[in-house]
Parts: sequence; C-alpha cells; structure tokens
Amino acid sequence: MHIPASSSREITTPDGTIWKYAVKDEVGISYQTLNTSSPESGRHLNKEVHEIYFIIQGTATFTVGDETFEVSDRDIVVVEPMVAHSIETDGLTFMTITRPDWFFEQYEHVGA
Repeated sequence: MHIPASSSREITTPDGTIWKYAVKDEVGISYQTLNTSSPESGRHLNKEVHEIYFIIQGTATFTVGDETFEVSDRDIVVVEPMVAHSIETDGLTFMTITRPDWFFEQYEHVGA
C-alpha cells in the first residue's frame, strides 16, 4: 500500500496543523505540528483509542496519567485508552499512530 502525501487531509487547529492519512478504520496515522500546549487547560482523554507519538523534532513536556516527562527527537510516547494526557510545548513536530483510527465521538476534554 502506498499513501501519497497529496492524499492526506490537512486540518488546521488553533494549536497547530494535522495532516491525517487514511489507512483503515483499524489504524490511523497523522503528521502533526504543535505550536502551543495542548490542550490549553485540562487534559485529553481517549475512551477507546490507543495513541503512539513519535517525536520528529522539538521538545515538550508530556503528562500521561500521573507521570510527567521531557521528550525530544526520536522519543516515543504511548498513551493507553482512558489515561488523561497533555502536552506542553512551544514547538513540536510528531507522528501519531492510533488504534483504532481516532474519532471525535470517543474523545473527552477533562479537568478544564
């Protein structure tokens, strides 16, 4: 399977840009830039989706559950479903692999 960059869907958010690639419902892949902390307050919570972040460039502080750590180029962060998480950064480029493909209905913003 080949998925050309030209087939990705560009999604501009207040925090940065997401290029979402259609693979299958069972998995999602995106290339993202983040220019500020996400979310601005509180945390993200995926009820069903597993996320793997591969850091391409930049630094950030990730909080996943009760654990907080610094990340940089070539680091990987794994977030299991039902674990609240957030990212503090001034500039980060990363890929996200999700299983299943991320969908809004399973997402919740908590602790705002």
